[in-house]
Amino acid sequence: MDVTKASQSRAVASPVTTPRLLSLVLGLLVTAHLSLLGFFQISDPDTWWHLKQGELYLTTWSLPADDPFAFTTAGREWVKFSWVADILFYLTFLAAGAPGLVLLRLLLLFLIALVLYRVLRGCDLHPLASVLLVFVASLALRFRLFVRPETLSFLLLLTTMAILLRLQDRPAREVYALLPVQVAWVNVHASFVFGFGLPGLVLLANLLPGAGFAPGWGRLRLDREHVRHLAAAVISLPAASLLNPHGASMLSFPFRQNTMTRLTDFKEWSEVWVLPEIDPVWSEVIIVLSVVLIAFATTAFLLLAWERRFDPVGGGIVLFMGTYAVFRSRALPYFVLAVLPLLALALVRVAGHMPARGPERPHQWLERTGAVACLLVLTASIVDQGLLTSRFRPGFGVRPNYFPEGATTFLERYRLNGRVFNSYKFGGYLLWRRWPANQVIIDGRYDAVLFDEKLLEAYLQAHRSPPALDRITAAYGVEILVLDADPDRRMAYLSRHPGWARVYWDPVAEVFVRRGGRHADLIADHEYRLTDPTADLRYLAAYRRDPDTWDRALTELRRAVADNPGNELAWLGLAQEYRAAGPTALEHRLEALARALALLPRAPVTSGLHAERAEALLQLGRFDEATVAAEEALRLDGELLSPRWVLASAAERRGAWAEARDQLRTILARLGPDHPETHIIRGRLESVERNLRTDGRR
Repeated sequence: MDVTKASQSRAVASPVTTPRLLSLVLGLLVTAHLSLLGFFQISDPDTWWHLKQGELYLTTWSLPADDPFAFTTAGREWVKFSWVADILFYLTFLAAGAPGLVLLRLLLLFLIALVLYRVLRGCDLHPLASVLLVFVASLALRFRLFVRPETLSFLLLLTTMAILLRLQDRPAREVYALLPVQVAWVNVHASFVFGFGLPGLVLLANLLPGAGFAPGWGRLRLDREHVRHLAAAVISLPAASLLNPHGASMLSFPFRQNTMTRLTDFKEWSEVWVLPEIDPVWSEVIIVLSVVLIAFATTAFLLLAWERRFDPVGGGIVLFMGTYAVFRSRALPYFVLAVLPLLALALVRVAGHMPARGPERPHQWLERTGAVACLLVLTASIVDQGLLTSRFRPGFGVRPNYFPEGATTFLERYRLNGRVFNSYKFGGYLLWRRWPANQVIIDGRYDAVLFDEKLLEAYLQAHRSPPALDRITAAYGVEILVLDADPDRRMAYLSRHPGWARVYWDPVAEVFVRRGGRHADLIADHEYRLTDPTADLRYLAAYRRDPDTWDRALTELRRAVADNPGNELAWLGLAQEYRAAGPTALEHRLEALARALALLPRAPVTSGLHAERAEALLQLGRFDEATVAAEEALRLDGELLSPRWVLASAAERRGAWAEARDQLRTILARLGPDHPETHIIRGRLESVERNLRTDGRR
């Protein structure tokens, strides 16, 4: 059964009658949704080595053959698959810094959404349905929106799809526009294999015999002339791909990359069902994949039943790209972007089979349903991103307290040059800030240099075993360690290792140097023996039993904040110990609390710090400031009692007996009758009530 364009236009592809006001509202909602999706601080470790590579290419005006960055990869083949994108990122950084990179990413996201929308509209899909599919695609892109070359490759994939989908109605020679797109793609990202895979699939679909196949449900069915030119273009695409710094070896790079047995040790290369283990928010990626697959399978089944035909292009994308996306989660955005236009064509064709009870009713019903769906999903997404589960901190610049900025500044200050054994996610940042003074053992370019998997195994063993660390650092002459301080990734055994001394720490990173070498003077002046980046600061209390040990611990904490004034853990430790020191340390305690609060995000977890600050201000007689701090603590956590005591005391000072009475009554109501301080609060309350009665008789 064939379906004419006239019948198709009754439903999903019907003439646009969307009211102007609704169009404006949807436009604003889409803009807000995409802005929340793409406007966040730089938080990807790989951004830094892409910037460093771009800097190297521009400053040397060359593409060096050997990898100069990691000492473990010297002399290995270095595949510069993203050199054009790296230069673009570096030029953007030179012009506008990190905020410019954030804006570039946001611009690319809007371009991707716009191009996809135009492609879907070119498939005769109704604007409202097109908006819904753009929304679906944006969720698939969400977990890959980094300042990386792959963001550019998403645009190149959509450009390839646009050329193929409009080819039927355009001159056959326009198919050769695929060639410059492929040249750009092969110099931007290793996903360029999709650039000749998709046209090849369309060509193969047009060569299949029989009337049971409808490439693109007819949109990609080409006449002989178009097929002839498409075949010539497909044959030429591998040749166009040779226009890169590595020539033919680049063509095999993506395949060699995917044969690395340890590749899935890195989460972005793992299976799609692993994503929620990285972050629960990424469950939505699995939902998007499932929705797309179910929608495609449902429409394909209906059309096969009604028309006895099948789309081999869409089916091929699902079979090959879909399967690859399931086992390589980072490929999921490519699959979704490639299959959505084919899904749109199927939806248009299904809509053409809908029975028409009246000339307008199906169209009106679908449009109303689509409008409501668009409004609901976009509004829900905006609320979710803005208020509930924002994955990344919005804003310009670099995500604070994520990269080893303080540790790197320490390396610079003390000229700690040489080879570094580093935590994996720090490699790119260390390259950006410290190369060539420091070379790293590993960084995010493990696949670009086809990393030695035996070396990777030895590197991972070093995180678990002191002898393994000793072997690998001795083999490469490493005397500096820059390591992650995160409790889940921290090499805690180093605190007891006799061969290494900690000379720097903050909540992000630790720096160790080898004992008995050229860093002896630094160790003598700067070793941290008693303190470390542990969030549970109760361990400091044990030092109070010995005044000399306690004094040395306080000295270390003071040195930690001198090394890095942004070390909130050290400030919190100082605030805790100054409190234990008593009234003589009130001013120091107050400063430590203020510094910690300035560094920590405004959240309920800081309510206790505001309460402590209110107490200190009250003891210093700064009643107005104490009142403000206590009110802020209660705003964050209304269950706290100590701020109410501060407010009651400040109110008594002003003679506001009714206010003091109310605060004390609240405290008393929440304390149990057996609480040791109940009688104190009750006595204070009785005194306040007497003063209140006395004022009332005057």
